[in-house]
Amino acid sequence: MDRADDYIEFSKATPTPFHAVREITQRLERDGFLPIEPNGAWSFRGGERHYVIAPDQRTVIAFAVGHKAPSEAGFRILGSHTDAPDLRLKLNPVSEGCSVTRLHTQIHGGVLYRTWLDRPLDLGGMIYHLKRDSDGRVQDDPETGLPALERHLVRANKPIAFIPELAIHLDRKVNSEGKINPEEQLVAVLGSGEQDPLLAQLSELLGHDLRTASGFDLHLFPFQDPVRVGVDGSIILGPRHDDLAMCWASCEALRASVEQCPDSDRTRVGYFVDAEEVGSMTSSGAQSSFLRHTLLRITRQHAAYGESGHQAEAAFQASLVVSADMAHAQHPNHPAKHAAGHAPQINHGITIKTNANERYASTGETSALFRGLCEKAGVAFQEFVIRQDMGCGSTIGPIVAAGLGARTVDVGIPMWGMHSTFESCGVDDLNDAVLVFTQHYSS
Repeated sequence: MDRADDYIEFSKATPTPFHAVREITQRLERDGFLPIEPNGAWSFRGGERHYVIAPDQRTVIAFAVGHKAPSEAGFRILGSHTDAPDLRLKLNPVSEGCSVTRLHTQIHGGVLYRTWLDRPLDLGGMIYHLKRDSDGRVQDDPETGLPALERHLVRANKPIAFIPELAIHLDRKVNSEGKINPEEQLVAVLGSGEQDPLLAQLSELLGHDLRTASGFDLHLFPFQDPVRVGVDGSIILGPRHDDLAMCWASCEALRASVEQCPDSDRTRVGYFVDAEEVGSMTSSGAQSSFLRHTLLRITRQHAAYGESGHQAEAAFQASLVVSADMAHAQHPNHPAKHAAGHAPQINHGITIKTNANERYASTGETSALFRGLCEKAGVAFQEFVIRQDMGCGSTIGPIVAAGLGARTVDVGIPMWGMHSTFESCGVDDLNDAVLVFTQHYSS
């Protein structure tokens, strides 16, 4: 199995942020990373490997502890996001009409509406049940005093729903206008007939009764695996490349780094964070305190911290953050959408992204540093600046840079169809990303 095939297997296992966290931590555990509780007592020595999952189970921070305290040697941080634009079930999602049972959805992120039509859709995420005693009364968690919950990671693993397109005969302007009202037209069909037997079947697939759940975070996502396309198999077509491709590359780079260099002075950090697609302002998103507090705790609880003679916050000044999020490749059918000299090509190397309005965190200095990493890794690089008559997207890069005060560079591999249900990226670029990210951890 080459790296691209391994990425395809990773993608199959990561349809939601909850599943992404599970897959990432399972891979890391194979290389000796051990879980720690976010509210536990921490202490570290050089050479240890750990990960901590945010309480909402959507974000994980993994780290290989360096032999020097981070306040002296700094961190090498690689950040990517676990969420993707998708459709999520409303709180009361089920209705009947036109002799079918429907699932009503709400939109997460910048969804390309029409790509969700006529796709077989799977369902998965997290289901929550309140714990009750034998008399049916809600029990309390002895540690928190809050109502006790059972959490269940679920997935139907079947094409349980789809959103039908309207025939062109009933909308003659669909090819010239094609506007979609997401409230009315992104409602999924669960099956024909009444809801009770259909929900019973769905609950059986999930292994938990949706009708008695106390709460849920459930996602619809394409029931189709990524595939290699092109006569040479050089491109991968599949869901959620943005940004699961960078999560995979970051995870594999951290694993490769600790295998190649198990003993390092610097602490290496993999930051896999939720909610980038919606602004990052959640309890575990990039705008939260989760990353900063975790890094400070690692620093202060390092066995060599007292010997360093530096305050914990000094760690950030000695650190470099790579924000890894996918980049826009020049589209063969829309080449004018890119500025001259800043048009990344698929399978031509990783892309450094800059923006004068600071929508990306890259600076002249950090871009030069990353070019140096590419050169040392033997990897080609490209550069992207948005056309000046177009708006620019953003990443976790500026948020992390501002929250830590650490030097940061925004990079990613080029892709077509960002935010479509099926996106395209290059096999060679995936390999290059692992190589240069491993170099980052080794620097």
